[in-house]
Amino acid sequence: MAAAIVGCLAVANILVLSVYGRATKYGKIDVADLPRLFDDGALFDEIYDQRSVFPVPEMVPHWPGHDVKVGQVGGVAVDSNNEVLIFHRGSRQWNYNSFDLNNRFVDPEGRGSIKENTLVRVDSITGHGIESFGAGKFYMPHGLTIDKEGNIWVTDVGLHQVMKIPKGSQEPNLTLGVRLTPGNDDTHFCKPTDVAVASNGDFFVSDGYCNGRIMKFNREGKLLHQWGRMFEGPVSSAGNEDFFIPHSVTLIESRDTICVADREHGRIQCFCAGLKNANETGQFVSSINHREFGKVFAISYDPNLDVIYAVNGQDYRVSEVVGFTLELSGNIVEKWSPAGLGFQMPHDVAVSPDGSSIYVGEVTPDRITKFRRL
Repeated sequence: MAAAIVGCLAVANILVLSVYGRATKYGKIDVADLPRLFDDGALFDEIYDQRSVFPVPEMVPHWPGHDVKVGQVGGVAVDSNNEVLIFHRGSRQWNYNSFDLNNRFVDPEGRGSIKENTLVRVDSITGHGIESFGAGKFYMPHGLTIDKEGNIWVTDVGLHQVMKIPKGSQEPNLTLGVRLTPGNDDTHFCKPTDVAVASNGDFFVSDGYCNGRIMKFNREGKLLHQWGRMFEGPVSSAGNEDFFIPHSVTLIESRDTICVADREHGRIQCFCAGLKNANETGQFVSSINHREFGKVFAISYDPNLDVIYAVNGQDYRVSEVVGFTLELSGNIVEKWSPAGLGFQMPHDVAVSPDGSSIYVGEVTPDRITKFRRL
């Protein structure tokens, strides 16, 4: 079906979706042509009927293997080889006294960085660990992204830093932010939460728990643009750029759009990414807001099905904590959760490159769950 999020150039992609989740472009059309196109009832029925028979994501039991041990899962990502990377906190837990009133990490016992390996690579099929690394480098792991070149991007809310780890390496070659020092100027972050990376190397950082802003950088880490502000009032009074913890970001590059999980406001805000026209960066595109969300913790775009996966969190406004599959129009296609278990506190969601598998990491309990469209 035609998507409501059509990007900054007002062009929509019509996708024909097969029962196995493969998508073929029906071609690019101008938005003005949509009414004429959907006068063709047979084409509309073909697209809509095939979409309605997607197999619902089902939990894969006994995944990962018993050899994979994780703490609170901050982030999860999948690389081009379908290997799953997990960014977790080991024995460290984020609780009410982890930060002082100035948002500085509190370490009364002088333990310093986490001593365990915090990055674990897992075989997507067997669930067994492939490698682990990251010991002694991180204080409070949070966001994780793998770009199309295989580089690993992480955010650490304790360090107040964003790091890029090149493919095949275990050491960062780019670090932004000042170690253990929160701030709100162009060279500081304050508990940055996530990163989204474009194919040209530009990247977006959601910053985060204190500053409530989105920052766009070029490949070398030069700040190009920023927008947004922290607004802790009700969503009914919030403007389009008012964030109450921008917690997750996902890029819809075909539409030149960056979407933000505005966590506490319980909505997804989408903006122009400015990859085609830098002057359009940060322009508001659309909002997805459902009462069923409560809070939106994480989002991930799947280009195979042209949908956004989202996970919510515990909140007095909702009765269930689940995963959502969303059309770009904002419609909820389906809801899913671990069979017989349910989610407690999901923190991140990722989808495999072929769209067949979805992964959710939680901070309570400490676990990673795999779902598959069987």
